[in-house]
Amino acid sequence: MPEVDIDTILRTGEKFVDEIEVLVIVFEDLLLEQREMAIAAVSEYAGTSIYIRTVTDGKVGVSTTSDPTRWKNCLAASTAAGKLTEPIVGWRGLPGPADLPAVSEPFDPNLSIDPDTAASLLAQMNEGASVHSEARVVTGGVSLSKGSSVLANSHGIRYERRMTSISLSLDAIADSSTGYEYDTAPFLDRIDPVMIGERTTFWATASRNGVAVPTERRAVVLSEHVVDSLILDLFAKAVNGRNVMTGKSIYSDKLDEAVADASLSIADVPMDPAGNSMRRFDTEGTPSTHCEIIGDGVLSSYLYDCKTAGQAGATSTGHALRNARGETCISPHCLRLSGDVTGVTEDPCVFVREVIGAGTTNPLTGEFSVEVANAFLMEDGEFVTPVKKAMIAGNVFDILKNLGGISAETKTFDGAIAPKMRIPEMQIIG
Repeated sequence: MPEVDIDTILRTGEKFVDEIEVLVIVFEDLLLEQREMAIAAVSEYAGTSIYIRTVTDGKVGVSTTSDPTRWKNCLAASTAAGKLTEPIVGWRGLPGPADLPAVSEPFDPNLSIDPDTAASLLAQMNEGASVHSEARVVTGGVSLSKGSSVLANSHGIRYERRMTSISLSLDAIADSSTGYEYDTAPFLDRIDPVMIGERTTFWATASRNGVAVPTERRAVVLSEHVVDSLILDLFAKAVNGRNVMTGKSIYSDKLDEAVADASLSIADVPMDPAGNSMRRFDTEGTPSTHCEIIGDGVLSSYLYDCKTAGQAGATSTGHALRNARGETCISPHCLRLSGDVTGVTEDPCVFVREVIGAGTTNPLTGEFSVEVANAFLMEDGEFVTPVKKAMIAGNVFDILKNLGGISAETKTFDGAIAPKMRIPEMQIIG
């Protein structure tokens, strides 16, 4: 693979544009897929991606290539694209060098991206799955990746980052009940493949012979998975500076107002050592810092990249990430919740492990109606009876205003460290 001469790209670009930014990512990935109990496919990828962003008179152009020898074409395409765009109102320029916080990288030097490593992890998941022999493994997957990136711009930034990722998933069926478990982490010693396998077949076997529940309002406990996929996903959209400015957020014009339970605080902690991000800077080169979004129920910040910060007359909060086309999007790195920690499952409740249809939630109003999966009636912290097919309905933003506590135990996801969450009253549709 040809080396990428970033300095040459910058010097060449500076002849034609006001500002230029280059992001180079070198990666190797491996994906192993299992069907039933046999390996169905092994896919390996490796390459280099170059993202070039140019700015002239506030007009931004972006282009990307996976062929390092074609960087000149990529630069020309970015420059041409910029001429076709409208100037960004309030554009203040790309960031310059800054002191970055000291933090470990999300990089495991002991991770080997090879089929033997993936096969070993898969075998350990299957071993764990065998604990509940009435369930049958249907599919499984192991994804391993390793990469590095260099971000540089014409203002003197040159930041480097290394990252690894291990993702495991398994699903199983017992009679007509299904179970699913997954985990992802930057370090091998944070992954427990045996546990993932055991939990997968546990959910499948324990969910059999469910009982019908009446349509009523009652206490519900959402698992960490549901808090991440339903609650925090929509919350992140609501505090996205772009959505706020365009009126697509319920939190528009709500800064310094109470928007959540007074016990609740939500912060983005990019460098949390328990998270998967451990990010010192975003993909524009803005340093990543602890950002309190809600403090004691009061909305204190939106999330911005350079573009939206300029348009809003604010300062970038360091939340720019790059999509596949090289364009920046806004996203939290590692959301953390704090509040009243209680034994959320000690009192009677319906425990909801997963939901189906989280993506159908109304992003503006927060209204949702989703099907539950692997749900149980609980008492004294124990599963009593599985719940037959049912739905829950409510409003994400109302949930944040009326919490019954969060759990001490948490689970780490790619964009959050989420606890369980108790809702004193939620509509259940039996």
